[in-house]
Amino acid sequence: MSNKLLLLLVSLTLLLFGCVKSTKTTGSDPTTPISEAQAFFNREIASSGKPLNSNNYRARQAKTVLWDRAITRHSPSGDLVVAPVAYKNNLIIASKDAPERAYSLNDLTSLVVSQDSNKTKHAYLVTFVPDTTNNLDSTTGIYFVEDWKGNSILKPVHRRLDGDTQGGPVSGSSGTKQTDIVQTIQVCTEIDGYNYSPDFPDASYSWSETTCSTFGFSTPGLNPSMPYANLPYLALIRTLRPIIAVVSPPRNPIADITDYFKCFTNGGSPDHSYSIQICVDQPTDGSRQAWGLTPGGPAGSSIAQNLVNVGHAFLIFSENDQGHITTRNVGFYPSSMVWPFQNNSSSQGVLANDQSHPYNISLTVNVSNDQFFGILNYASLGNNQGFYYDLNSNNCTTFVINAMAKGGITLPNTKGSWPGGTGNDPGDLGEDIRNMSTSSNMSKNTVANNHPNVGSCD
Repeated sequence: MSNKLLLLLVSLTLLLFGCVKSTKTTGSDPTTPISEAQAFFNREIASSGKPLNSNNYRARQAKTVLWDRAITRHSPSGDLVVAPVAYKNNLIIASKDAPERAYSLNDLTSLVVSQDSNKTKHAYLVTFVPDTTNNLDSTTGIYFVEDWKGNSILKPVHRRLDGDTQGGPVSGSSGTKQTDIVQTIQVCTEIDGYNYSPDFPDASYSWSETTCSTFGFSTPGLNPSMPYANLPYLALIRTLRPIIAVVSPPRNPIADITDYFKCFTNGGSPDHSYSIQICVDQPTDGSRQAWGLTPGGPAGSSIAQNLVNVGHAFLIFSENDQGHITTRNVGFYPSSMVWPFQNNSSSQGVLANDQSHPYNISLTVNVSNDQFFGILNYASLGNNQGFYYDLNSNNCTTFVINAMAKGGITLPNTKGSWPGGTGNDPGDLGEDIRNMSTSSNMSKNTVANNHPNVGSCD
């Protein structure tokens, strides 16, 4: 279960920088630094016959420089022109150091045009990947500096919270004569992910990018055309909008499931009746679509804390003891973020109180005492150590299907697919319930109702 989305896991080695003085926005007069930078880019870079780096997936994606949103930055080495870069497809990136935070690559990528002491212009594509310490006002994280064709210009740069950097070229003290030392290092950047195109939702696919570059560093001296000192400020010319993607841990986990279920009476008394409601929140109401984007775009994603809407399925247990009703909602979740590729699709399972979770279709089944507690006992396993949530083989929908099977109730077992995986999903289960024939002990509901937990006991 995943979505219009591309997640990038980044394995990196890292580099160096300093600071910049001020920023100002420049107009669109044809004689401005921005117009000169645009002319240089169109003449020397965009029309260059240099081949794309075949190992760099990002370089092969269609992208556009947003010159109308470009700005100038002043630094000791001269004016820099910084323009946002927009990718055509919906590309999402997350650092391996902070996999719970995903960002749109469009918010992280900028084209920088600088000028050296000989008045020669240079163009760099700077991509900034925030780390765990990053916030909306911070520039800590990893910087990639590449040419327009995807070839590395600098070794990836890491700026830490303390302002220090790792792995960069070092300049000797001025006036000190010393032997130049040349070091060579090979840096490999590995990115694995999947791609979704809004215009072609069935054309999603997994991909992998591995780029290795060899860099030589000498001491002393830095190439003045390289904007080392400016890197921490180049990428953040737009607001960063962190997105939590795919399937997140629950906000209201159940710490003690035995205590949570303790009000139910297991005795087989004829005065007690039992029912279980299977509730399904489809990503798209009335559709088998296994996943979709959270409604409302980036704003909706921020509120929901998830770019991806994968839906959910959960159970409501109810006991009626001569008019005394006990009701408990329970759903199955991962205890940490999961997404559908590599080793990130599974996590220790955790149960949650879903009394506030919406749904759009449900099936209520009246069951016997033995059926009720057989299903409830299986559901109680969800908090056990070693009982894993797996996006492909044991997700929330699979959990519901398997739990009901413990009471001898067979639900349809249709499986959907997504980039990098396949399995049960709320979209298919919802439509299966909508279309299934029901027996006398079952009823369907396509109108969601409030379903709070009810009943207490000592």
